[in-house]
Amino acid sequence: MAVEYIGGSILSAVIEVLGEKVTTPEILGFFKSHKLDDGLLGKLKETLNTLNGLLDDAEEKQITKPAVQRWLNDARHAVYEAEEVIEYEHLRSKDIKAASRRARNPYRSL
Repeated sequence: MAVEYIGGSILSAVIEVLGEKVTTPEILGFFKSHKLDDGLLGKLKETLNTLNGLLDDAEEKQITKPAVQRWLNDARHAVYEAEEVIEYEHLRSKDIKAASRRARNPYRSL
């Protein structure tokens, strides 16, 4: 049970990092390149903040309420999947920029 409690604290930290990552130029560029509404990005930030608050409460309640523990586990999986998607887009964007620079000046690295 203590491991699950610690896991919830780690999850809160992951959500905070995700909140910071969604404001990086790469992610903002992703939203613009896919013509996604800025309101959607704002809603994502708001959802991450709300989820972080819920996690704080759930961490305490999971000890006595199995349903809360199951919800926390589901939330943990969803957050980790979101982190993977955001990290993938971040890395993909860097690769695209690097390829673009190489295409403009193919002899630069020689």
